[in-house]
Amino acid sequence: MAKIGLFYGSNTGNTEYVAYQIKEEIERRAPGSIDVHNIGSSTPEQILQYTHLILGIPTWNVGQLQDDWEAFMPRLATMDFTGRRVAIFGLGDQNGYGFNFLDAVGMLGDALLDRNAELIGFWRVNSYQFNESRAQVDDHFMGLGVDQEGQSDMTGKRLVDWVNQVMYEFEAV
Repeated sequence: MAKIGLFYGSNTGNTEYVAYQIKEEIERRAPGSIDVHNIGSSTPEQILQYTHLILGIPTWNVGQLQDDWEAFMPRLATMDFTGRRVAIFGLGDQNGYGFNFLDAVGMLGDALLDRNAELIGFWRVNSYQFNESRAQVDDHFMGLGVDQEGQSDMTGKRLVDWVNQVMYEFEAV
């Protein structure tokens, strides 16, 4: 299996924490198979060296991108993700921000699709309570939704299940 690059942005440390939980879960299955990077200190060249990517992004404030991702988005617009499989996970607060829950996942997902990425890791919306989300496509999010504010007790199982799904989809032909 190709090495996985996991890139995340985090203002409060919550997304970084989840990124390292995902790393641990992947390392259980395939030791040494994943590198973790903060998007705030990453370059397009670093990202494009991987054919298997996991990107972590929180929705900030009222449906906005996290600071480091907002700064990186113009660079993303110049990149070609052809031949790359990309899974996204996002953090949000469905109770406090139910009208834009995981919007940043949708913004990042749309940008990646525009740049020819193959998105994997779509996640069912049925165990969440929210009003609207730019990340929703039919009955799925464009990636895993993590709500550390309202459903932190569900995070562990969701991560294990999602990592299983993503690892399978990375290898699927």
